[in-house]
Amino acid sequence: MQEKVVYDTNIYIGVFNDGLFQDEINGFNKIMYLVHPVLHELWIGAKGRKEINHLIDFGASFVKSERLVVPSASTQILIGKVCQKLRLSGKLNPIYPRIYNDVSIALLARQIGATLVTRNISDFEKIHKVVDFRFRDVSV
Repeated sequence: MQEKVVYDTNIYIGVFNDGLFQDEINGFNKIMYLVHPVLHELWIGAKGRKEINHLIDFGASFVKSERLVVPSASTQILIGKVCQKLRLSGKLNPIYPRIYNDVSIALLARQIGATLVTRNISDFEKIHKVVDFRFRDVSV
């Protein structure tokens, strides 16, 4: 059976910049989805026309295949609730909510029943204590 996967930004950076994680992304046993905060983070880091053109094509391929994930109304509300719980537990600073994108990425993967693949296990473990979703580390 094919595994639905959402890759975190750090996975795509490893793929694009260093050719890492080829076994992970080239499998026939996976259906890849892109969540919009990951695309936004990639855009923020883009430098130069070549990277911009690549991201235009990259994003368009997910739009065309209907695999760009945006939040449903219920996921938007859940993101807010999870962020509030993390703030109350001291794990989210409302002035600099660094973990907000990770909450969104985790809950968008959850929305479609996908596994989040990341190198950033520590932040996702904090989020997982508040809300259930599937995630796993990938080795370099």
